[in-house]
Amino acid sequence: MALADFQALIGDLARDQGEVLSADTRARALEAARLQYSADRPRLMVDDVTWQADALAPVPTGWTESAWIKAAEYPIGSDPLSLIDVTAHLSPGGWQLMAAQYVPVGAQVRVTFMAEHELSATADTVPVMHRLAVAQYAAHLLCHQLATYYSAQRETMLGSDASMTETRAREFAARSKELRSAYYVGIGLTDPFKATGSASAPGSAAAGVVSWPSRNPRHRLVQRGGL
Repeated sequence: MALADFQALIGDLARDQGEVLSADTRARALEAARLQYSADRPRLMVDDVTWQADALAPVPTGWTESAWIKAAEYPIGSDPLSLIDVTAHLSPGGWQLMAAQYVPVGAQVRVTFMAEHELSATADTVPVMHRLAVAQYAAHLLCHQLATYYSAQRETMLGSDASMTETRAREFAARSKELRSAYYVGIGLTDPFKATGSASAPGSAAAGVVSWPSRNPRHRLVQRGGL
């Protein structure tokens, strides 16, 4: 799905007849949705890396700052599966892999890791079945912004204009909450704000959409016993 298609879908979900939202605002909402989805359903990736001297190796292709290692296989193709303890280490020269046990120079290690999804004009890794959900999360953020905008405008209006503005604020707030719920249903997860009883603010998730899961074990060794 092209980036333009995502943007068009978001526009359909969050109708902005007053043209309150700028193109930059819409772009930021979609980026926030990408990060939220990456936290909720990170991208599973696999790459073979070649071990170098000093018990180090480069991180796998596609590695990002928020990525974390799920498993490391060495030697590759063993039956039963042979896993080793590997961790990602940030040095002044960038990210590198380190193994808890000896790995010969030149040996290949198959690294399975979790990373952010890509969503740009040239790349889209969001699964087809979750594309609508990602657009719904972006639209949820935009509707929350519209609700806030019309709530603020109400204070400067009089009579019927104030009543109409208040109605718009309520409608966008309700729509924001509805779209957020649709996102979590779409990806098969429970809305954490509903689960903790803190869903009173329909757009309160906006403050946390750029966070990565607390389980991110950048310096944690992979446990033995399987993926």
